Amino acid sequence: MADSPRYSIITTCKGRWHHLSESLPQLLAQPDSEVIVVDYACPDRTAERVAESHPAARVVRVRGVEGFNASRARNCGATEALGETLIFVDADVIISDRFVALVDATLGEGAYAKPHEPEVVLDNSYQGTCVVHRRHFDLVGGYDEVLTNYGGEDLELYERLAVARVESVFLDPAAFVRVIDHDHQDRGRYFDMSAERGFLIGKVYRVAKDAMVRLNGQFDIDPDLRQQLYDEVARLVGNMERMERKELSLEIKFPDDKTRGLHETWEFLRTVTVQVKLR
Repeated sequence: MADSPRYSIITTCKGRWHHLSESLPQLLAQPDSEVIVVDYACPDRTAERVAESHPAARVVRVRGVEGFNASRARNCGATEALGETLIFVDADVIISDRFVALVDATLGEGAYAKPHEPEVVLDNSYQGTCVVHRRHFDLVGGYDEVLTNYGGEDLELYERLAVARVESVFLDPAAFVRVIDHDHQDRGRYFDMSAERGFLIGKVYRVAKDAMVRLNGQFDIDPDLRQQLYDEVARLVGNMERMERKELSLEIKFPDDKTRGLHETWEFLRTVTVQVKLR
């Protein structure tokens, strides 16, 4: 591997050594690439096993954390990456030995790449895969670590890249061999809520945050403010479930802090309302 690889392939692991042991050889076979494995407080000695069986891979260890935060895990890997382009691949995805060659044929300087969106949401899919230039990843602030469980952190990243006018292109399906089959219980064993509930909270949060990004004209929203927003959405969803209601409403107010000149004596306030209804 060159001292400065073009690509940094980042895969995260939490109790998934049985998947990583199958997928890692194909990751390491890619040319002009480094491979980073993020051991997110794995209970199955992932870091030691990678060092023993695949020493060419670099290991980033996150210690002393409960559950699994995919956003934080991926960001930790990105922080250590040396490549100018980041490739995020889940541990259960087996990529083709032509993956990087197909990326070279698809990805432009002003674009990021993702898999085709399936017509039906599949339990086992490639959807966590993302190829993004480091400068674009840093521009929008990486993955949002407030989003956890099944929060749609990959979709939220794509939404910010779209606001930044980074073009999206689709990865060639031939870049993938298969996804290792495993059941829903295995996928969610380190999450603290159901997939349906987690995705609902994440979706409402994503819509609200998108409005904040667009109205404020910046990607850098205070982490504490984002956490407060997420907690409020979770509270509203919990109330809706407990009261067996079929809708919720979230109102966010944006003060205008840039009032100047003749408008100094006036206060301007913009309000965004997010409404969710069960069909």
